[in-house]
Amino acid sequence: MVKRISLVEEVINAFLNEIQAGEFSYGEKLPSQEELSKRYNVSRIVLREALTKLSGLGMITFVQGKGTYLNEPGNNLFVESEFSTLIFQDANNLKEVIEARQIIERETTFLAAQRRTGEDLLEIKENLMKMQENKNDIKEFSKWDLDFHVSIAKASQNSVLQKFVILLRDSYWSNISKFFEVEGVIEKTLLEHNKIYEQIELGNPESASNHMVGHLTYPEKVISNSLKYVKK
Repeated sequence: MVKRISLVEEVINAFLNEIQAGEFSYGEKLPSQEELSKRYNVSRIVLREALTKLSGLGMITFVQGKGTYLNEPGNNLFVESEFSTLIFQDANNLKEVIEARQIIERETTFLAAQRRTGEDLLEIKENLMKMQENKNDIKEFSKWDLDFHVSIAKASQNSVLQKFVILLRDSYWSNISKFFEVEGVIEKTLLEHNKIYEQIELGNPESASNHMVGHLTYPEKVISNSLKYVKK
């Protein structure tokens, strides 16, 4: 069963779309929370949760007494080792990062199924084949798994979303190779990736994005259960 998109996710998606459309400028101060809650037609509680998630991703910065600012795209907050460490401090933080991936990669996959070119399909397929070839080498398998997700983001033809996928990959996945040590995970990943690719190739955005969300739900369960081992 596909999880219904929440109000928080809707706000985040709307915010990303407005950045892409040039509604906000990098480095500038954002409107007040009161203005933003009216802009997105949500409560202040929902808005604050969405802003907190965006802040966790490094997209925005809260400055006490001054307001909220949109970070420059080259801001290293995404890839700082401090952020990488933060998401492994407890299961709740890790779950939020996985939720962020679900939100972002749902959109990249949806758009990829609409906008992919023949060249994009070849790149996605090549990464999938490399995963199959290296299924007995966790390090190499992990690398091609990352490239598979990035190639889908690239096929979305949305540079902002592509950067999000790359930066989350660099901070999150660099520490998560142990995920593939769990019995059956590699086979399950290959099966799910094939389904995602097939739907992108067929041009079915709803089905492709639904498969991606389902695919990204499983790591939350596995990683949360084995988090104490990952932290060692």
